[in-house]
Amino acid sequence: MSHATAQSTSFTLHGGAGTLAAWESVPPHDVEMRGTVLLVPGFAGSKEDFEAMLPILSAAGFRCVAYDQRGQWRSDGPDDVSEYTMAGFADDLIIVADQISNDTPIHLVGQGFGGYVARAALAAHPDRFRSLTLLASGPSSASGINFAPPQLVARLIESGGQQALWEQMSRAVAALVPPAELEFLRNRIFTTKKANLVGIMRVMEGPADCTAALRATGLPILVAYGNSGDLWPPSVHERYAEELGARTAVYDGVGHLPNEERSARVCADLVAFWTDIDPH
Repeated sequence: MSHATAQSTSFTLHGGAGTLAAWESVPPHDVEMRGTVLLVPGFAGSKEDFEAMLPILSAAGFRCVAYDQRGQWRSDGPDDVSEYTMAGFADDLIIVADQISNDTPIHLVGQGFGGYVARAALAAHPDRFRSLTLLASGPSSASGINFAPPQLVARLIESGGQQALWEQMSRAVAALVPPAELEFLRNRIFTTKKANLVGIMRVMEGPADCTAALRATGLPILVAYGNSGDLWPPSVHERYAEELGARTAVYDGVGHLPNEERSARVCADLVAFWTDIDPH
């Protein structure tokens, strides 16, 4: 997971707090271009979380861009926690959208916290997007979630830094991933700005409820989630989808990372969703 695939190209985008590291995967020359997709990673994540998806989606005719959010992994970011606000993350997304497709609406995909950023950006600028997919991204981080309260996690990171967070995370994943991937995950945590990790937790203490605004846009929404071990129980995702007037896709036996655990299935569902919106 530590470098781009042969089908993906590394490049640099501009954000509101510096440069943003990104990958781009484009359709083969003999495949008709069907649209642009922007994928946004979650807490302690990066563009690499979509590594397996990019070539599949581009082979289906979609130009795909995934980027590290401000302060994540290879992207620039300030050391001041106050610079990591939902407004800042969402503004970065809009700036990125303008750079990659300034005249054609984009299919937006956000995983986990990336879904929070995606929905805030879309609610503020619905004209820039063609659809929204919330991938393992529930309505709230403060209630109905199987996760430690964000303020407690923030205090853990403030006092113990990336090491404290890694100790918690590594216990959960050490037996599930090969050594090379575990080393990548460790390097990513320690390279990501401490201020990013604390800032995201502070944002997650009370993210704005934009359900009504999202529904009012009339844009197609897909709520996709695993039914085994995600941070939000299936019932929470189901209820959220109903409130949004969204479609759903459910992945059996999968937790918080269907983008990695069921990459091909997620891509098939996304392509079907987008094709239904814009028949090919």
